[in-house]
Amino acid sequence: MGAIKDGITDQSGSALRKYQDAIVGSRSLVRLARFELTQMLVSPVPGAFGLALRKALLPGLLGSCGGGSVFGRSIVMRQPHKLHVGRAVVIDDQCCLDAITEEREGIRIGDTTMVGMGTKLASKLGTITIGSNCGLGANVTVHSSVSGSVTIGSNVLIAGHVYLGGGQYHTSRTDISIADQGHIEGLSLEIGDNCWIGANATVVNGVKVGRDCIVAAGAVVTKDVPPFSIVGGVPAKVLRVRGEHREVAAS
Repeated sequence: MGAIKDGITDQSGSALRKYQDAIVGSRSLVRLARFELTQMLVSPVPGAFGLALRKALLPGLLGSCGGGSVFGRSIVMRQPHKLHVGRAVVIDDQCCLDAITEEREGIRIGDTTMVGMGTKLASKLGTITIGSNCGLGANVTVHSSVSGSVTIGSNVLIAGHVYLGGGQYHTSRTDISIADQGHIEGLSLEIGDNCWIGANATVVNGVKVGRDCIVAAGAVVTKDVPPFSIVGGVPAKVLRVRGEHREVAAS
């Protein structure tokens, strides 16, 4: 799991150092003070005044932030210097942007993408990359596998309560618990351009969903999905292929 986890779980370290390592991502007292003051004074402020404050001050905590991006109330950020936000991005209230990773960047969000209320993005020591002009509904969860990656293309629509990624564990041994066998590390999840993921759907790590696919509401995707497919069910199966690509996919 790497040095970050070792530092957090080390019983000999101080609580402050653990907090700095896990949440702030730096042991600089200046960066700690700036993070704390910004989160405490700016994050909960309501109304247009709060939006203006966050627009002015939150980008200073991030690795990079394009112009015109808007941040809602009570956003939780972890290691914000590893969070990169494009131009004109909207991040709604109560989102969690957990960029904890040993990579140079944990989360990257492309231009004009909207992230709905209560959505959680967690890089899990890996990376999350979201393309431009995407729409993530309310309470979406995106989890990289440990030391893995989630890549979402551009123009992707993700409805509310969708779950992308998540942890997978080794399960071959029965003499010890599944939790003690540890995560399967380094899995990748890919969602191609122009896809639409329906409400309450799940796409597990290790799966590639091709471009222009539709995943039906409530589906559980456990295998790769060819481009232009419409899939549904538990586990998800190809129901049909969209439009003019039907014959090509079938051949």
